[in-house]
Amino acid sequence: MRPATRRSVPMTGSPALSAPDLDYLRGVDSPTIANALERLQLRDRSDGYLGGSIGCAFPELGTMVGVALTVTVDNAVGRPARQEGYWQLWEALERAEGPVVIVMKDASGTPTRLAYAGEIMVTLASRLGAVGIVTDGALRDLPEVRARGFHYFMRYPVVSHANFELSKVGDPVFLDGQLVRTGDILHGDANGVVTVPWESLPELRDAVAAIQASERRDLDYIDGPDFTLDGYKKVRGYGG
Repeated sequence: MRPATRRSVPMTGSPALSAPDLDYLRGVDSPTIANALERLQLRDRSDGYLGGSIGCAFPELGTMVGVALTVTVDNAVGRPARQEGYWQLWEALERAEGPVVIVMKDASGTPTRLAYAGEIMVTLASRLGAVGIVTDGALRDLPEVRARGFHYFMRYPVVSHANFELSKVGDPVFLDGQLVRTGDILHGDANGVVTVPWESLPELRDAVAAIQASERRDLDYIDGPDFTLDGYKKVRGYGG
């Protein structure tokens, strides 16, 4: 396995995903991307994807692809919420070359008690180039956000935004076991979210094609009239 490298791309003056790469990535499901990345051996197989507590709220929207912009969210209980982080987020998003996925990390310790974004924030985020929000906490205004075609990956819907504040913008965050940095490429669908290393892009198409061919071979044999378990062991090269 090649040594893992993680490229954190700043939100300003950084390369953006090319139109051909975007079109290609949007046309492949996330599990196939995950399998293809395993084939490239850029990282350990236990790295590079968000855990299952973070679900896709709108699977009918298809695949989300964008570059991460990370923020940390807290709940200012018993005091006025600070506003600086809120405007820092929008300024960073305005500088970014889209599409961008806003990644919101809960720091409140009570993620079932506050929604981090809803229709107003999503409308502004969309106007500034975001295509989705990924969070280990809660969001709201689901029908309105779905109607905009904006992706939500989250743990809960919560009715109130409580007294939320954005305490950090751009710092690395952990979401259900996965480190996410501002500048990481995120690829998500109904199955979850995988991070795509920038350095994988030149080889990714060939790796995806190899995975698709291998899976087609397996499925054709398993569904075929001559299937036997011993025969499938041979197809897979298993000599045990």
